[in-house]
Amino acid sequence: MAYRLTRSESIHQAALRIVDEELGQAIARLREAHPDAPDTHTRVHAARKAIKRTRALARLLRDGLGAGFHRDNLDLRDAARRLAERRDAAVAADVFTGLFPESEGALAVVRERLAAVRDQAVAGEDALDSAADDLARVRQRSADWPALARGFDALEPGLKASYRQGRQAMRDAFADPSPEAFHAWRKRVKDLWYHTLLLQNVWKGVQAAWAEAIEQLSDALGEDHDLEVLRMALGQHRDLNAEARRAVLARADARSAELRARAWSLGRRLYAERPRRYIARISHYWQVWRSGQPRPAEPRPSRGAEAPKTSLAPDPEFICPGDQVAEDMAQKSCDGDD
Repeated sequence: MAYRLTRSESIHQAALRIVDEELGQAIARLREAHPDAPDTHTRVHAARKAIKRTRALARLLRDGLGAGFHRDNLDLRDAARRLAERRDAAVAADVFTGLFPESEGALAVVRERLAAVRDQAVAGEDALDSAADDLARVRQRSADWPALARGFDALEPGLKASYRQGRQAMRDAFADPSPEAFHAWRKRVKDLWYHTLLLQNVWKGVQAAWAEAIEQLSDALGEDHDLEVLRMALGQHRDLNAEARRAVLARADARSAELRARAWSLGRRLYAERPRRYIARISHYWQVWRSGQPRPAEPRPSRGAEAPKTSLAPDPEFICPGDQVAEDMAQKSCDGDD
């Protein structure tokens, strides 16, 4: 089944299903060491995505998981770190190629050096086996996760914290635009994206649109982080031609400025609501969705009869995200969380 909460399951049932599916697939990919298996980079990429989805789910349910959250989160973090070296080595080479599709002379030497590091980093299987063991422990323990609160109460604390932390991380990133600050913001944006995917069924059209916009923000921040990975990789090869290194850094900085401008534009829109308003909106969607009761059809007027008068006033129970975002922006919502 998909990475979604469904109306046919309790939140607890859905959580156990999702963890089992995500980690089961990740473990299988990491242990897929046979001649016909995908290349190591593909396997690592798939496993890292599954780890991120599982960590986001655990953060959403953190209050209900109690002390077990910290234990599982540490194992998931360790598994991700074991795979990070291979991912970063591949990223540095790929980002360079994106910046310089055609490279000659000293730039060609840079490309070859980064490619050699990438090929060496993805050769071993030991880290993949260790990461698979970490994930297997979490998968086994998840069967004993404590029963979660029923209804939206199980989701509200984690969802509000995710949105509030992302909002604050955006402020921090632009107040002190360091690579670390932008990377911290990106992690919180990823959480919000996965949480929106988990809740996509509550109103598919609206949630899908929000998920798409959040993904665009995540992609911009992700590419910005990849440029920093390239900068760090170049810093480890001081023997490379100085002029070539300066050319790479200059082009990376220019691209980073473009990406951060895009992130600022998207972030101001996605985090325009105050956290309590955001939670009220999603809670309303949830209650309508879980009730599953269609509204009764209006009686059709008989032919020739005067149509009944209708009011154009908005339904007071309907919560429109556009209205709330506009109101919160008018109140300069980025000046305060609640």
